[in-house]
Amino acid sequence: MKLRLESFGELRLIDPAGRPAAFPEKGLLSICYLLDRDLRDGAGSEYPRSALARFLWDSHDNSDIMANLRKTISRIQARQAELGTELLVFTATGVRVRPDALVDDLSELANPGGEDAVGKLRRLVAILRQDFLAGLADQSVSTRQWIAGQRDRHMAVLVDALKTALPMARSREDVSLIKEAALRIFREAPDDENIRRILLGAYESEGQLEKARRLFETNKHGLESAFDIGLDVQALGEIRKIFAGGQPPQSPAVPLNDGGVRVAGPLPRLVLLPPGGTEAAGALPMLSAALIEDVTIGLCALNTVSVVAPHTADRIARNADKTELILRHSISYVLDTRLTDHAGVRALFVQLIHAGSDEVIWAERFSLAKYELISHRRDIARQIARELAGQVRRHETMRDSFEGNSAAYHSYLLGLRDVKRLALPDVRRSRKAFREALQHSADFAPALSGLSRTFLVEWLLTARGDSELLGLAEDYANRAIVADPSFAAGFRELGVAKLYLGDLDESVLALKLAEELSPHYADGIASYADTLVHASRPADALAKIERAISLNPLSPTDYLWTAAGANFALGHYAEALEQIALMDDRTPADRLSAACWAMLGDMKNARIYMRKVREIYPDFDVDKWLSVVPFKEQWQKEQYREALRRAGF
Repeated sequence: MKLRLESFGELRLIDPAGRPAAFPEKGLLSICYLLDRDLRDGAGSEYPRSALARFLWDSHDNSDIMANLRKTISRIQARQAELGTELLVFTATGVRVRPDALVDDLSELANPGGEDAVGKLRRLVAILRQDFLAGLADQSVSTRQWIAGQRDRHMAVLVDALKTALPMARSREDVSLIKEAALRIFREAPDDENIRRILLGAYESEGQLEKARRLFETNKHGLESAFDIGLDVQALGEIRKIFAGGQPPQSPAVPLNDGGVRVAGPLPRLVLLPPGGTEAAGALPMLSAALIEDVTIGLCALNTVSVVAPHTADRIARNADKTELILRHSISYVLDTRLTDHAGVRALFVQLIHAGSDEVIWAERFSLAKYELISHRRDIARQIARELAGQVRRHETMRDSFEGNSAAYHSYLLGLRDVKRLALPDVRRSRKAFREALQHSADFAPALSGLSRTFLVEWLLTARGDSELLGLAEDYANRAIVADPSFAAGFRELGVAKLYLGDLDESVLALKLAEELSPHYADGIASYADTLVHASRPADALAKIERAISLNPLSPTDYLWTAAGANFALGHYAEALEQIALMDDRTPADRLSAACWAMLGDMKNARIYMRKVREIYPDFDVDKWLSVVPFKEQWQKEQYREALRRAGF
């Protein structure tokens, strides 16, 4: 079997056994770029080294970018030698890709295939569920422009396939496929009149006309924004017909679950927090803060979001309890910004967080190499502003779930705060808050998934193997999915419940769905990593948890716990202890600490942590615990059993 290059979503190379294979990111990007050129210009053509260098690095200094290219080529050739295959062939002046050395999803997208129109649409929808190169960081201007052009072409291919397949759709499954394709296009072009009509017809055939109207209502303000799309009078006219239905405009009042009435609320509020992070010297912090202020001013032109003024944003950023202030000021979205310094390379890391669910919706890292921030500050500001406008607009389809009942929402936020502390009193306090939220709104999906999480965390903390807790966790996760099938957290909790019930395949599937629904959902990716540890795939787990940590750098305790578990399974015991040392509360990982110290031969520390566990759980039994903790392969159980026995359990 050949290596496989995946470019939709996360850019990565997969080995024949299905495991991620390390490869320089610039090398993978070069392969994608050259494959695209081959598809358009004919396979086998050689591309000049100098042109590739300009594509990968924006610089007027030719000697500088050619030096970068030579270093990258050296790393690529070394890695290709380790893999025993040649994906990129370098000559003295050029480079070409060997498409016969790998399989790739980009070529699959272009492959005409022999399927019928509906089959072709199904293939395209499966490939295009995630954006092309969605997880790529540190892009040059040339790279960003090329990626944007590729995504536009992909959408054009999908539109053509949808139009061709539409007359052929017969079954309920076909209609569902048509709706999924139209929703994917609608996400990128909410003002497309034809796509709206197709969606309306698909929803109507499924008896969900009201859902279509709510979807359109969420996006109709975006049509009038001059920031990223022009005013389309014809499309607006069609939408008005859909909403009015020939009748006078209705009152904006919306019925609530408790029988009351809620008047349509204000626009969602967005706060952009000035950068924190490394103690950078010189003008860098000042310029970074000015960049975020540029973005704030640019967003003030929108009529789809209300932007918190920079002075208040600065006050919130400096406050010890940001969460309380965000809740008090009814802020829906937070752009968290941070200066990072990795191996001497400074960058501005930004992530957009939905305050209600604590979900990372979008994240990006912008290089702050010397002079780049000065020369490209406005370009970076415009890119961040455009992305924020689009992400908030798309995410507002979730808004009704959070704001339909303010009492439920408030209780939910209290529960969300407490469940993260990984201590039994906090978990049970959290459960009470989630139950109160459900008393106000019985189908409130976030509270249902939160309740599921409390049972899972209690099961982990008590280590008694109580199957009733897992049954309750699975039940509430399923209820959350039924209440809102588009809510990724429901699939996340189901995946975790299935993990501890021993159904590893179902767990992986549910968590994969959660990641597809929300590719930047750091908590979901972290849970996916945890399942991969138990599925005896610790190397894959480590890659996933590093992705989650990159999205959520101030990582919660369970991220670090998962990273420690993956390192333990790989035999990296010192690295596991380093992760545990970063935890705010290390008590939940005392068992793992004892096991790590024992495997390192430090019996003194191993005994210290063994006694700490015994103080809290005097009846802890290694064999009983291992009998209920699922591991796909026996070697993992034996590794843990040996470590705990050495520690004195």
